Amino acid sequence: MIKKIHIVLIIAWLPAHLAIAQTDYRYTQFLQNPLPVNPAFTGIEDFVDLKIGYRAQWAGLEGAPTSMFLSTNLAFKLSSGNDYKDRGIRLFEANAYNEKETDDEFGFRKGKRQGFGMYLMQNQDGQFTNLNGYLSYAYHLRITNQLIWSVGAGVGYEFNKFDPSGLTVNNPANDPTYQAYLNGDSRKSNININVGTVIYHRQFWLGYSAINAGSFNLVGSNAFYSEQTNVLTHSVQIGFRYRWRYGYWITPSLLMRMQANRPMEMIGAVRVRLQEYFWAGLQYSYLRGVSLSVGALINKLVSFNYAYEFPTSQINRATLGSHEIILAIRLHNHNYSRAYLW
Repeated sequence: MIKKIHIVLIIAWLPAHLAIAQTDYRYTQFLQNPLPVNPAFTGIEDFVDLKIGYRAQWAGLEGAPTSMFLSTNLAFKLSSGNDYKDRGIRLFEANAYNEKETDDEFGFRKGKRQGFGMYLMQNQDGQFTNLNGYLSYAYHLRITNQLIWSVGAGVGYEFNKFDPSGLTVNNPANDPTYQAYLNGDSRKSNININVGTVIYHRQFWLGYSAINAGSFNLVGSNAFYSEQTNVLTHSVQIGFRYRWRYGYWITPSLLMRMQANRPMEMIGAVRVRLQEYFWAGLQYSYLRGVSLSVGALINKLVSFNYAYEFPTSQINRATLGSHEIILAIRLHNHNYSRAYLW
């Protein structure tokens, strides 16, 4: 029964699956690797952010999707910090002292920096294989002491392959989609361009990105397959960082993704961080399911993150849910800065 369900799902996805391969970013903890969501997040942290992740989707289902990624990004400051501020404060100028405590030099740390990043991803979805690698760049400009504007872009290469062997349909001779995949070498590749912008504050962020704003197909031997184009995806990201008390943060966030001829996807999440040593989160998407995530700091540089997602659709009859692990490493974190996003 499980195998039959999986075959039905694959056949249903044949016409459109590869058209959205790069945009179908399934990771529950998407803010752990934000570059595929919005390249303007590149360099937002105060350290070299290195992440390694693995996701097993729909555990227990034969041929279920699996994903792996490796990403890193870092920032180069274009101007020195606000060093004069410390030297310029006088003890009897309480307002100046309080201002320093309030803004925490946020804008001076984040503003006027360049971010560089890259990520590699592999997705295996039954007969489908997707490989892609991207480079991203962002420029961060200080607007006020606490408000920063970032603009970014990413460019990458994507390779897709479909292996029809072992897959059958009820009427193969009368199925033009199935026949098109059988004829010729079912491989295709693209050059894709992503763009985005983010306005962020020490207490919130608001971003917009256009994934596959430019997509250029490379010639393949199977015309039907190689002419499938990646769909433009509009994405909006909203998040708030509320400090409940010193060292305790509550971070609600919302991700909205829109594609032509598809329902808008909305993913809401809330995360609680306790003194940087432990965090937990809850996430919900009406198109995917409910997720729980936990994480802990192993040492000053390394943290471990785990998420479990239970689908709310009828697929839950054939699967035990999805599992996801992410190992996060903070390099050159001389000031032991906390992660801004997640």
